[in-house]
Amino acid sequence: MVNLLDQRTAVTKNKSRRLTCSRIVEGMSGDQVVDGLPLVALLGGAHDAFVLEFERRLAAAGLPGVTLAHSRTVLRHLTTGPARASQLVEPCGMSKQAVSQQIGQLERGGYIAVRPDPADQRARLLTLTPAGEEAQRTVRRLFAEIEADWVADLGADDVAALRRVLAAAIARQGCTEAVVEDVGCG
Repeated sequence: MVNLLDQRTAVTKNKSRRLTCSRIVEGMSGDQVVDGLPLVALLGGAHDAFVLEFERRLAAAGLPGVTLAHSRTVLRHLTTGPARASQLVEPCGMSKQAVSQQIGQLERGGYIAVRPDPADQRARLLTLTPAGEEAQRTVRRLFAEIEADWVADLGADDVAALRRVLAAAIARQGCTEAVVEDVGCG
């Protein structure tokens, strides 16, 4: 079951993203958008458009309570098998409290099971449930579908060029590992 506060937060974030996307393209052709906005605004708008579409498809997929944040963090780091809750803090890049909050949400939703670690009863061992495994598969599928739609809409050559240019910009700043870790679809 989804917490009402989480629902309101998600709605607020979606409205904000829609407004951001609308402001970027409202009444402008593609060339005007490129000429009139800083690159960071365009990158943010593209990210927001992707997130909006992902969240729309995720809701339609019937995974109540699962968010992009869950798919980028706790769910993603359980792909190789059970893990202690404390082992997720560093790879998730979140505080202990935030990880604990996500664990609680996913456990209540039936996506993960939490039990004492037999090796240390003070530690919690997390495992994916069948619903959690299905959520992981769905998230991967949705990421691939959205990217395929972008290829269909924008053209394979332009998407390949975009990928090369963004990868080069990221590598130039020395941020490759951080970005690869943050993708959330792997």
